Amino acid sequence: MAATTIELSRRIEHVATQYMVDRYSGPGNPMGTQILRSGDAVATKVPFVPTNELMNSAHGLEDPLQLADVLAFYGATQQPCWVHVPPYVPIELTDALVRNGFRVERYAAVMAAEPVPRSNRIAGADSAMNAVAVAEVGRAELDVFLDTMNVGFDSPAAVLPTLRRNQSFWCDVPTWHLLLARVGGEPAGAAMLSVHDDVGYLAAGSVLPQFRGRGIHAALIAARLAAAAARQCKIVCGAAAWGSQSQRNQQRAGLAIVHVKSVWTNRPAG
Repeated sequence: MAATTIELSRRIEHVATQYMVDRYSGPGNPMGTQILRSGDAVATKVPFVPTNELMNSAHGLEDPLQLADVLAFYGATQQPCWVHVPPYVPIELTDALVRNGFRVERYAAVMAAEPVPRSNRIAGADSAMNAVAVAEVGRAELDVFLDTMNVGFDSPAAVLPTLRRNQSFWCDVPTWHLLLARVGGEPAGAAMLSVHDDVGYLAAGSVLPQFRGRGIHAALIAARLAAAAARQCKIVCGAAAWGSQSQRNQQRAGLAIVHVKSVWTNRPAG
């Protein structure tokens, strides 16, 4: 891997880590997120949801000696954890993970484009009734945005009030921009753009089940590219499960794979 690619990979991973810290320990820290910083490694822990990978994961870990700190951090609450491992980390780290009972659970494609691709596909339509309209929203539509986002990620209706409470600060993070997609005036999908200096990060994005397969995810990507360009971003980046539709949509929008990382866990299999 070329040095310039490794530099870009590290920068993207740093941006993604900062987004995760902001997301799970934002203003007021409503979820009581605990954070460990050990060298360049950052780990987040939300003990009341110990099996949630996104909330209980370590990023930026390269020195195998720091793994002991990470294990002690999660071991204090007797819960498993996940470690994100980009391909530039030394083999000694993966050897240490294996020795400590970790296994690879999944892979993620990490993508970027420089400069930000320009896209005219912010709205698509089979007819006026089926047009996809994407707009940035604020506090007045925050609950609609959050419910759309969470149901799009298949969260059951019973947990939506709790999620609204835990995510009530999302419109107060100055680097975040919330976008809501509507079809025929009805909420259909939601996504977020997180801006870090001159880097725009395509963060969480989801589509309601009844609207899937109609180009809404692609429209949300296009709208976020336009929002990133408007904010003078020089680079846009994102990540997705390897081989997923999200990965394909980001590539069609002009992003290219920078690296594929593995996500390791010590959660018991089965």
